[in-house]
Amino acid sequence: MRWLYLNNNQLSFVPVEIGQLSQLLGLELDANNLTSLPAEIGQLSHLGRLSLSNNHLTSVPAEIRQLSQLHRLDLKNNQLTSLPAEIWLLSKLDWLDLENNQLTFVPDEIKQLSQLQSLCLGDNHLITLPAGIWQLSQLQQLHLNSNQLTSLPAEIGQLLQLHYLNLKNNQLTTLPAEIWLLSRLKWLDLENNQLTFIPAEIEQLSQLQILRLGGNHLATLPVEIGQLSYLEKLHLNNNYLAVLPAEMGQLSRMQELDLCDNQLASLPVEIGQLSYLEKLHLNNNYLTVLPAEMGQLSRLQELDLCDNQLASLPVEIGQLPKRLDLRLDGNPLKSIPNELKKHFRL
Repeated sequence: MRWLYLNNNQLSFVPVEIGQLSQLLGLELDANNLTSLPAEIGQLSHLGRLSLSNNHLTSVPAEIRQLSQLHRLDLKNNQLTSLPAEIWLLSKLDWLDLENNQLTFVPDEIKQLSQLQSLCLGDNHLITLPAGIWQLSQLQQLHLNSNQLTSLPAEIGQLLQLHYLNLKNNQLTTLPAEIWLLSRLKWLDLENNQLTFIPAEIEQLSQLQILRLGGNHLATLPVEIGQLSYLEKLHLNNNYLAVLPAEMGQLSRMQELDLCDNQLASLPVEIGQLSYLEKLHLNNNYLTVLPAEMGQLSRLQELDLCDNQLASLPVEIGQLPKRLDLRLDGNPLKSIPNELKKHFRL
C-alpha cells in the first residue's frame, strides 16, 4: 500500500499497527476525532505527505522526526499549543500548515526548514515572530493572518521569493520600508489592521495582482498606486477615503474594485478608463453625482451604489451592459431617466 485515505470518518485513535505500513508514501486522516497519534507513526520512513487537519490534536509525538522523507505536513484546525522540537528536524519539508491552532510561540529553529516554500501560521495567538522565519529564503507563500502582530521587522525584505503574503486581521499600525522590496509579490492581504498610510514605494510591487487594504484607517492613497499595472483586484472598503487619485484610471487590468464604506463624495472621471472592470462596489459612501464616463465600463457585471446621496443618475449609465446587477437602494432618487428604465427594464 502506497496511499491511505481515511478522511471524514469518526476515528478517535490510530492503531499502533500503522507502523507496519512501511512503504506508505501518503497518509490522510483529515476530519476525524483524533486527539493524539501513536509513536509508531514514526516508522513510516517513506512517508512524503501527512495530512491531519480538522482533528482535536493537542500534541504531536517526538517520533515525527523519523519521517525523514516528509515534504508536506498539514496540521491546521487542531488544538496544538506547542510543537515538539523534533518537527524542526524535518529538513525536506516544503509545505507546513499550522493554521487555526492555539500557538503562542514559534521557535527560532524554524530556520532549519530551509526548503520550506509555503508556511501557514494564521489563526493562532502569535504576538511576535522568530527571527528564523526571515531566513527561509525559499518561501513563496506566508500566511500570518489572524494573529496579534503589532509590527514586522525589516528582515521581511529578505524573503525575495515571496509571491503571497497574508497579514490580514492583525494589529499592524505601520509597515517596514523593506516590505516594498518584495518585488515578486502577486498577492498582498493587509485587511483589518490599523494602517493609516501607504507610501509611494508601493509602486515597487510591480507584479502585484491582488491588493487588499480594507478595514484600515486610510484617508488617502498615493498616486503611485496607478503604477501597479498588473493589478486585477483592489479592496479598499471600510477606510476613510474621501478622494481617489486620478491615476487609478491607469489600472487597465482591474476587474474588481471595492470602495464601499468610505467617505467618497465624488469619483474621478478616469474611473471610466477601467475597461476590464467587472465589479464595482461603492455602497455606503457620500456620492452625490456620478461621472458620465462610468458609461464606458462595458464589462461591468456588478455596480453597488446603495446608501449614497444620489438624487439623479447620468443618462450614460444606460450604456452599461443590460445584465448588470445594479443596486440603488437607500439613495434620495426622485426619478430615473426613461432611457435607464428602458435599458434595464426598471
